[in-house]
Amino acid sequence: MMSISLRLASLLIPYALVFCGGLGLTMLQALGLVMPVPVEPGWNVGFGAALHAPGLRDAFGFSLYTAFVSALMAVTFGTLTAYGIWRLPHRLQTPAVVYKIPLILPHISVAFIILILWTRTGFVSSAVHAVGLIDTPEEFPALLFAGNGLGIILAYAWKGTGFVTLMAYALLKRLDPRLLTTARMLGASGPTAFVRIVLPHLAPVLHASFIILFLYGFGAFDIPFLLAESAPGMLSVEVYNLVFQRGLERRPEAMAVLTLMFAFATLFVHLYMRVAERTAPGTRKL
Repeated sequence: MMSISLRLASLLIPYALVFCGGLGLTMLQALGLVMPVPVEPGWNVGFGAALHAPGLRDAFGFSLYTAFVSALMAVTFGTLTAYGIWRLPHRLQTPAVVYKIPLILPHISVAFIILILWTRTGFVSSAVHAVGLIDTPEEFPALLFAGNGLGIILAYAWKGTGFVTLMAYALLKRLDPRLLTTARMLGASGPTAFVRIVLPHLAPVLHASFIILFLYGFGAFDIPFLLAESAPGMLSVEVYNLVFQRGLERRPEAMAVLTLMFAFATLFVHLYMRVAERTAPGTRKL
């Protein structure tokens, strides 16, 4: 164990210094210290302003909602897709690798695809108009930029579905199909066998995937910058606006938001692991 730690020290020490140094500098700026312009140091200059800003509170709730819904959709669809591929005949499993397409595409490309497909001047609205279901493309419902975060949810869900499928399918390949056959012979229905056999087998990877996708969706900037509404906005976009669209005197507020986001992410992972361990004692590992 000691030899492994020594071997990894050359990588871990610089990483820890950069991470801890960045976190420390962020907290110092949140307190009004180490600032490019003179500001009055103290808790209220950064954390107090962030906690009492109505726009930031709304952004937190909106970020929480979009991250949770998109991660839940990705885990659900990814699990069903992986199970469907696993149940296919072996000769058909190879062509099914098309599910990896979202994994290859950058997040910014996924955002543009959502724009091309689902705006009122996009491909879907044009196709619906072409077949005569609507008289003009403007009659197509405003799915994006309608205040519900649907564009962000669709982008993250599609991107995350490929990730969950990859993880779940790799674990399913180690599951003996005869377990399902035996369950069916003993009278279990297909959904019952799936819930009682497949889901417990996939539980570790599904928990880990949900945490990764939720936290990424909660704090990412690329897709929300293109698909988020002006109000309510995502926390990442609000921080961007504070840093680049406001004066330097608002920098402590932006750093405070980043610090609070990090604290929330740490608390979320801790609480999620505790809940998962209690619901499935002895089978939960991250």
